[in-house]
Amino acid sequence: MPLGENRNVEQMPEPAFILQFLAAAAAIAYLPFVMRLPTPGRSALKTLPVALLTLSALLGGYSPFVIAALAACAAGDYFLSLEGEGNFLSGLGAFLAGHLFYMAFFARQIDVVNLTAEPVLFSAIILAALICLLLYRLWPYLGDSQTPVIFYSLAIAGMAVAAKAANPPFMLLIGIALFIVSDIVIALDRFTPLSTSPVRGLMPYAVWILYAAAQIIIVYSLHSA
Repeated sequence: MPLGENRNVEQMPEPAFILQFLAAAAAIAYLPFVMRLPTPGRSALKTLPVALLTLSALLGGYSPFVIAALAACAAGDYFLSLEGEGNFLSGLGAFLAGHLFYMAFFARQIDVVNLTAEPVLFSAIILAALICLLLYRLWPYLGDSQTPVIFYSLAIAGMAVAAKAANPPFMLLIGIALFIVSDIVIALDRFTPLSTSPVRGLMPYAVWILYAAAQIIIVYSLHSA
């Protein structure tokens, strides 16, 4: 049944909602540490918000695919809290798995008729154009990361198209959009030449705010789906 259809659902269990609130509080608490040097405490705090969302989804009876997606993203948060190219690629792989789990969840909700609906096709075209533009901008700086970045870009675009085709609540689409924007910003910050622009200094904070908001919105909006 498409996600956007009305149905009778039980109210979200209170512990699950409390965990989502705590995840939001933990995400805010991490903001002052965004630019700090890696420490075990900083890594734990960065991992905590999505770990709490994972537990919330588990207690709330969410799909195993959603739980797996959140767990993979929490692992990605941990790896990206560390320094080194190896940890970055491990984080990229964890988030790739997270997007694939999300995509599998949405794919199971799709009515086949929606796949050829005009809004879905339009979304696919826009996302394809966005990926091409982003890869064009990043390509000279990707080096050995070209293949992983291509696969990651295709995965997040696939997740977004599957989500749109599943006819979800509008709030969930907002969460997906924020997730995509956060990934674009982190790619530009990671791979393009450094600058002294004040905007560049704000990028890591923007990434965290967009990403944390995306995950919280997705989990909250799925409680009625």
